[in-house]
Amino acid sequence: MTTATDSAPLAAPAARTSDRGRFLLAFAAGLAAVLLLGSGVLYAFDRQYEGRILPGVHAGSVDLSGLTPTEARSRLAAAFGSVGDGELVLEAGDRTFPVPYAKVDRRVDVDGLVEAAASFGRSGSPLDRLVGNARTALRGVDIVPRVVLDEAALAGEVERAAASLDRAPADASVALGEAGFELAKGTDGVRADRATPLAEATAALKSLAAPARIEISIPAAAVEPAITTAEATEALASAERIARDIDVTVGEERWTIKASTVRTWIRMAPTVDGRYAPVLNVSGSRETLETIAKKIEVAPVNASFLTGRGGDVVGVTAGRDGRTLDLEATSRALVQALQARAGAGASPAVEGVVTVTKPALTTAEAEKVAPQMERISTWTTYFPIGEKNGFGANIWIPSKLIDGYVVPPGETFDFWRAVGPVTRARGFTDGGAIINGRTEPQGALAGGICSCSTTLFNAAARAGLQMGARKNHYYYIDRYPLGLDATVFISGSGSRQTMSFTNDTPYPILIRGINTRKGGSGYVRFDLYSVPTGRKVTFTKPIVRNIRRATDTVQYTSSLPPGVRDRVEFPVDGKDVWVTRFVYDGAGNLLHKNLYYSHYARITGIVMVGRGDTSGDPPPTP
Repeated sequence: MTTATDSAPLAAPAARTSDRGRFLLAFAAGLAAVLLLGSGVLYAFDRQYEGRILPGVHAGSVDLSGLTPTEARSRLAAAFGSVGDGELVLEAGDRTFPVPYAKVDRRVDVDGLVEAAASFGRSGSPLDRLVGNARTALRGVDIVPRVVLDEAALAGEVERAAASLDRAPADASVALGEAGFELAKGTDGVRADRATPLAEATAALKSLAAPARIEISIPAAAVEPAITTAEATEALASAERIARDIDVTVGEERWTIKASTVRTWIRMAPTVDGRYAPVLNVSGSRETLETIAKKIEVAPVNASFLTGRGGDVVGVTAGRDGRTLDLEATSRALVQALQARAGAGASPAVEGVVTVTKPALTTAEAEKVAPQMERISTWTTYFPIGEKNGFGANIWIPSKLIDGYVVPPGETFDFWRAVGPVTRARGFTDGGAIINGRTEPQGALAGGICSCSTTLFNAAARAGLQMGARKNHYYYIDRYPLGLDATVFISGSGSRQTMSFTNDTPYPILIRGINTRKGGSGYVRFDLYSVPTGRKVTFTKPIVRNIRRATDTVQYTSSLPPGVRDRVEFPVDGKDVWVTRFVYDGAGNLLHKNLYYSHYARITGIVMVGRGDTSGDPPPTP
């Protein structure tokens, strides 16, 4: 009993499991049959509409069911062909710019509609397609038509219309005129908006329901110039505050720069912070200050020495400091003072920045060495007083100008710098000159001055100084030491020959120029004073070679009375001469060795003999 009771409940679950399995199997078989049937239906359906649009597909109001793509394209083109008819009107101020729809290629995207319609129901699983096709056939599907256009062409039309409104602004400006600064007012410009009308036109034209005429207004806004009239007016006021007289002072001295000059330094320009303001031309101020600097400049004056009747140094003449204007620093101060006027309107004077220059020989230095100074060398040149030397003036004047000249240690004496300009106003007259190998008695202003330069050259050379520029005369003049003459000249073409030497001693050198005359003769002498250094100077005997003997000639002239003779040129032998100078210090050491070479030309003598009036007669043989 117990065994039977226990086994009965176990049999029932087995029966239920078997029923569920049979159900599932039956269901699967049925589903497979349905799918098989659906696939067959779908296959038959696809075969029926192969190459055609499925039933129920519309593009807007256009039914495309069962049409081939070509048929659908034709039907859509006919249905939406009017989309390209009409015009867009762009309003730019009082002007209008019509734009036909066709110009921007406004149309319905027919190809896109056909492609979408033809592909509808052609994808997905067989079941999905079966359900979808059934639903499309029953309910239908609508593909929304899309309007397209040439957006680049539309943007070009908007730009063309907008550009008609554009107007560039005109900057205000300030310029210097004949009567002062002049203001030119600025004007606003106009800039049309492109983005807004382009967006509005694009949206309107892409709407399928757009009317045959669309009007779009192009807005425009005023554009302020970069420099407004108000800004230029303010700049003008600043410029006028700057452009007034301003003084440059040095101590109690004062120089005024006129407002008319200051104006020329000012120009108007935009500044880095966006303003329009007057800007000062620093180079212009420097040019004006250079003129003032010449008036301010004072050359330093070396201390000098006083000599007694016997030539001894008996005292000192005080030196004087010089001064120069520091152009760079003064220009900066001037510009700063003028800039200060732009805002506050102040007009202070500008204190010139001056650099004091000490003389090469100060009073203190001169006083220190004065008691030790002696005459260290001398040289004298005698000459006949006549028209060839301006009757002595062309020799004596430069010697007086040089008299008292002090050459400080390390400084160089230059003959023309010491003498200064040679002018008639200073007393120089015409005198002899060698022109084209002949002596012209009145050939040059200051002719004969070489007696002065030669004399000083010999005095300096015998003092043992470091000699500089020197050149011999064209031919030898016998009143000068052979091979040690020193010509000077400044030609009309600018050629220049000077005589120079450098004080290479530690003490100042005082040059004394002494002149005298006696009847028709005169002489010039230069004495050099300094603290003796023990230098010894020797000269070799001149070496003379290549002598070219001169001849004498007679020339007859009707400009003299018969028998009267006048020598116009002395015969002078040509030659080459070498002279060597040796300079030793107190210990016997060689300081300088100078070889002076002189090439002297041969000069043929000329005696003019008067014949009276001999017109028509052949000239006699000398």
